[in-house]
Amino acid sequence: MEKRTLSLVTVLLLAAAVQAEEEKNITLPKPFGIGIGPAYIGGRDTDEEGTELSLKIYQQYIMFKRLSSMNLQEDEQYYSRWTGKGECIGACPQYSHCKKGICVCKPEDSRIQVYGRCFSNSTAYFVGDKEKYRKPTPPARPEWCFCEKKNGGKDVCPENRGREECQVVTYPNNFDHNTQYCMGGDHSHCLGKDINMFCSNKQVQDQTTGQVKNLCQCRKDMKFDTKNMECRIRIDVDCTYENKEEEGDLTWILKGRDEPKKEYTLAEIKTAFCNLIDAESAEYNAHIVGEFTFSILGLSIGGFIAVCCITCVTACCCCKCCEKVKAKIRALDPRNAMRDAGMGPGTQMAALGAVAAGEYMENRNDKQDEARVAAMQGQSMGMPGGAPPGYAPVPEGYPDQGAGYPQDQRGGYGGQEGYAPVPTGYPPAGYPQPGYPQPGYPQGGYPPQGQPGYIPPADGGPGIMNMAPELALAGAGAFTGNAAMAGLGVVAAAEKMGAEEDKEDRFRAAAMKGVPPPPMGYAGGAQPSYPQSQPPYAEANYPRQ
Repeated sequence: MEKRTLSLVTVLLLAAAVQAEEEKNITLPKPFGIGIGPAYIGGRDTDEEGTELSLKIYQQYIMFKRLSSMNLQEDEQYYSRWTGKGECIGACPQYSHCKKGICVCKPEDSRIQVYGRCFSNSTAYFVGDKEKYRKPTPPARPEWCFCEKKNGGKDVCPENRGREECQVVTYPNNFDHNTQYCMGGDHSHCLGKDINMFCSNKQVQDQTTGQVKNLCQCRKDMKFDTKNMECRIRIDVDCTYENKEEEGDLTWILKGRDEPKKEYTLAEIKTAFCNLIDAESAEYNAHIVGEFTFSILGLSIGGFIAVCCITCVTACCCCKCCEKVKAKIRALDPRNAMRDAGMGPGTQMAALGAVAAGEYMENRNDKQDEARVAAMQGQSMGMPGGAPPGYAPVPEGYPDQGAGYPQDQRGGYGGQEGYAPVPTGYPPAGYPQPGYPQPGYPQGGYPPQGQPGYIPPADGGPGIMNMAPELALAGAGAFTGNAAMAGLGVVAAAEKMGAEEDKEDRFRAAAMKGVPPPPMGYAGGAQPSYPQSQPPYAEANYPRQ
């Protein structure tokens, strides 16, 4: 199951990567420039950087119109009053602000323009025909149209289904931007249709009521794009038959970085402008917004599913690991192990009794092994029969040196405290010289040290007695027909036999290597020798008595 889940997650991630790569490699057509006629820019098609580039191109378009003498006095007044000051007629609705006389959605509020209005990035995917065609909300049907259903809820009563008041009001998918009427100065009504519509001074007769009303229109230099269903900047210059040329002085003038120094023909101005926006078309395409995709927490459907699958797999692995660790910890308790093996209460009591008896035998063997270690150390140092009772195999501290030389009780020179009397006579012939024993001289009657001496256990080695509890458990299981009890006893006996044999092998190896002797002065250690004064020589000069 885990392998299948991992394979599914891998396939989803690869599919998402391939799809992203394919979308990245899509080549978009040139939006404007050489070989292209009049074009719309900005609005729903561009992101934040693309909107800024669109406004820059719009400023170049205004300069093109000025150089071409296409602007009238009222046009220049509009640019000076609104575009130059960054203000918009009728202001801008919520979640949008004015730039160069045009309302744009606020990217800092995570808003994007769709069908002439600002929507959240997370809800743009769900924008549909109601917003596209500016349909009003249908009026609610009267309460008397409905009847209670037997299984709960409400439905239109059978006798009311034919009545017009009980029918759901529907609106056609149609929006005519040329017939959006408003009352004079009622900009908010037009802004509800599009953030770049305002209530103009142009008046027409409403065909439905026969009244003369003002008309909602797009802002200056903007037209209603029926493809995107919104007001957009219209670059009304046909560059279809223009040729590419190098940048010149006219290009810098169109960018607003230089002043015209001479008169230019309309053809020169048009060619320079078409080449200028043609050079900017590739950058504009880099900021085109494609189709909206459904996202959850900023993730696409594929990304969200992949994250969910990875999270589930990780959670399952963690739960599986925790379950295994918990089972191992639980198995450490003998009661749980026996319960899992299907043992009844009687079998469990017998097994626990065998465990307790085995622990008792282990404690007894440990004490015997301590005595054996002490005896083996003494035997290795030549002590017949091993070390005496009470021998400590690991000495602690230093031996007591005992009392020093006796002091002369007489007064005078020989009675000085701490002064050793002058020895008289000579040592017997053959007496060893003071200090450490001479080579070849026997040490206190003990044989040479380092002789190996392995002492076997008191019962002769690993035997049946050491495994009595386990064998008893196995026999009881065989007698009662309890296979679990018999198997448990046999396995425990085999393990104990192996452990005992390993221990004896370690004892034998230690005896073969030789146990290090105790320090000087301890039982089995070298005998200490003390320095003695040299006797006076016969030929020495002595003071006259």
